[in-house]
Amino acid sequence: MLYRGEKLINKDNNLPKYVQIFEYFKALIKSGDISVGDKILSESEIVLRFKVSRHTARQALIQLERENYIYKEQGRGTFCCYKETRDEKKNIAVLTTFISNYIFPPIISGIEEVLSSFGYTLALYNTNNDKQKESEYLSRIIDSQAVGLIIEPTKSALANTNLALYKELDKKKLPYIMINAKYDEIKPAYVVMDDVEGGYILTKYLIQMGHRNIAGIFKNDDIQGVNRKQGYIKAMVEFNIHIQNEYFGYYGTGEEGFLPYEFVNNLLRKANRPSAIVCYNDQIAFCVLQAVREAGFRVPEDISIVGYDDSDISTATELKLTTVAHPKAEMGKRAARFLINMIEKEDEKPFYMYKPEIIVRDSASVPNGKSN
Repeated sequence: MLYRGEKLINKDNNLPKYVQIFEYFKALIKSGDISVGDKILSESEIVLRFKVSRHTARQALIQLERENYIYKEQGRGTFCCYKETRDEKKNIAVLTTFISNYIFPPIISGIEEVLSSFGYTLALYNTNNDKQKESEYLSRIIDSQAVGLIIEPTKSALANTNLALYKELDKKKLPYIMINAKYDEIKPAYVVMDDVEGGYILTKYLIQMGHRNIAGIFKNDDIQGVNRKQGYIKAMVEFNIHIQNEYFGYYGTGEEGFLPYEFVNNLLRKANRPSAIVCYNDQIAFCVLQAVREAGFRVPEDISIVGYDDSDISTATELKLTTVAHPKAEMGKRAARFLINMIEKEDEKPFYMYKPEIIVRDSASVPNGKSN
């Protein structure tokens, strides 16, 4: 990647400096020197590299984002999201809650693999799980030349404040399919996990090991968290185990680090501390693992921990997490195939729900290391 600032800003050029910077990055992106997912220089880096003011750098980035060449992900940076297509009639929009972290790269890779094999290209957007951003991008997609949309609903456990925009998609007859979550009131095409069953089999696994004091930490603004909690409750009721409300921990988008960590810290101070903790996903399980160890307890000897998604995090440390498999790339591929069939064969809103599978590793054992 070039970024030769000294050759970029031409004092004899009548274009404003921010436009010159915009055109420079646009050319790199369109030529393929910067590809989808590549990180773009930050505002501060542009200031230093091209010797321009912060205001100029900011204007250039705003223009690139406005024209869908880049997207910003809070706390991670700015990334390219544009892939040029020779046939604008074969452009698919992909709108997810996140893009570059956790389980999302394989999902997007699966989508792109199928789309490209059928001659489609994608325009990538992400909402950072923010309803207002979802509204802005849906409006932009509706006004674009996209012939289809793959979307992960934003804060899917909360009210669908963008219902009018989804109805506009239907009015425009723009095919779309939802992944990971869905809004039942609009009866969409979808590819999701059976998260109720996932929460159930995780909790049942711990119960059959002999655990009775089982805590749970769940996300409360995504429907996956609501469903996984329902699965937890289903298993506890089935085995006639008393559910203690104080054993429930909740967090929302942006609270992934602090709230779960503090909840576990407080929980471990109780006389009736749990012997096992069901976590919303592997990311939270890793946070819980840190809190448990810092409190002086061992995993799994003192406390068992289970995650969800079988992400890279689940095997990133010496302690491998027991977790639930997530199809990731396969989900992306299936969603893309379904959408293409909706576009080319006019299939009527296909749907698919993956059955969860538990992956047993090292993070859970019988209570206190004793057999049943």
